[in-house]
Formats: sequence, structure tokens, C-alpha cells
Amino acid sequence: MTQRNLLPALTIALLLGIPGAAAMAPLPRPVVDNAIEPGKAAPFVGAWSITVPTRDVTDPSTNLAICDLPVRIEPADNSHIVYLGPGETEADAAIELIATGDGTDWKPIAGGPAFFALWVTPDQFYLYDAVDEGEPDWAAPYVYNRCF
Repeated sequence: MTQRNLLPALTIALLLGIPGAAAMAPLPRPVVDNAIEPGKAAPFVGAWSITVPTRDVTDPSTNLAICDLPVRIEPADNSHIVYLGPGETEADAAIELIATGDGTDWKPIAGGPAFFALWVTPDQFYLYDAVDEGEPDWAAPYVYNRCF
């Protein structure tokens, strides 16, 4: 969210006296776990739950996948993965992983939306909608947690 778009939301929240106004502030870029090398398939392999966090402490986060019915990521090779949504047995196409700074670009081979991943811990990464210019919206991550 740009500063221009954020200002009206904060102003309204302050005028209404909502104590959670501070919770509506944009999330900062997460601290990256530098122990995980960007662009490699191996760290992504496994079963994952997905949560979309809310910035308002009064609203619950949204679960897109849970460990009872997880997303599965399988290796295609060292720099490509196959992504299977909950209950899927076949993937559309492999996703190319490209190291970009301290993160990883996800580029579907068959086309479609691209994403950008940052590792927070060995068992958690944030996935963002990729943008053509500038940085992703750090306030809108898909939070992936490894299922055990």
C-alpha cells in the first residue's frame, strides 16, 4: 500500500478512535534467514499450510491451506519445483526458481502469475505477488509454514 493510500485509512481510524490503528500500519519487509540459499528447490520441498495474515488485530487471519490438506511442493530439479494445491495430484507445469538478491523469484514455465519468496526461518517463508517495478507489497504476504 502506498503512503498516499494509507493516509486516508489511518486518518479515519484515528478520527473514529480505533485503538488498533497502529495495527493497520504497513508491515515492514521481513528479516530474511540468510542460511537458506535463494533460488534452490530443496528448501521449498514438503507439505505446507498457507495463511494470509490480517493487519487489523480484530480480524482473524485467513487459512488457504491447512496441514490436514496441505499444499505440496515437489522438486523437478535443483532450480525448479512442482506446486500441488490441496488435494491436487497433478501440477500444471514446473515453476522456475531464480535467485534475486536475498529472495527467490517464482516464474511458472507455462506462464501465469509470478511470485517472490523470502525465507523467514527454515520452516517458514513468505510469498508475495511479484511486481514489475519496485518492491512487493510487504503488507500482503502468503505465509507458508512447514507441516510436520
